[in-house]
Amino acid sequence: RFGLPGRILQTGEELNPLDIQQAETIGGRLKGLDVESVAVCLLFSYVNPCHEQKIRELLAPLGLQLSLSHEILSEFREFERTSTTVINAYVSPTMQRYIGHLIEKLGPMDSLGIMQSNGGSISAETAMNESVKTILSGPAGGVVGAYEIGKMAGYSKLITFDMGGTSTDVSLIDGDLSLAFETHISGYPVKVPMIDIHTVGA
Repeated sequence: RFGLPGRILQTGEELNPLDIQQAETIGGRLKGLDVESVAVCLLFSYVNPCHEQKIRELLAPLGLQLSLSHEILSEFREFERTSTTVINAYVSPTMQRYIGHLIEKLGPMDSLGIMQSNGGSISAETAMNESVKTILSGPAGGVVGAYEIGKMAGYSKLITFDMGGTSTDVSLIDGDLSLAFETHISGYPVKVPMIDIHTVGA
């Protein structure tokens, strides 16, 4: 974790300019540490993202993969915004390699959509860059599948039960899918729209 001088106020006004020299020094240190992916989380970037955008201009040419908090979760709560951005930075390199491999195998008439945690679909490109949106797509898929099968069978009120090797996911469907906007992964809050699922076990 590296601190960087520069400050945006809650109004969006720049109080202190970003320290460009220090940002370049940090970029050199990151390269020296063989860092692959970086989460950039600055105060009040959801109001004025200019400092985060400048960091991208400075660090992207170094080959670093960047997750900017104002793009991943543009909300005012610093801890939730940071933890969600850090998780995105952690999983995105793996997702880029995995989805990139799938894309290479597609034919000219093929397309690829990726399920996200709210049960909807996003493009492969979005899933590679905003991977945190897919982090609970597996459990979401079980709920969406049960919802559709329930409709075909004539039932609109369901309790889904999705048991895997390490946990069980349960969701209540009362006529329609319900969404939650925050969950915890390993004790840390993550804020993305997701199907309301309760997990038992670990």
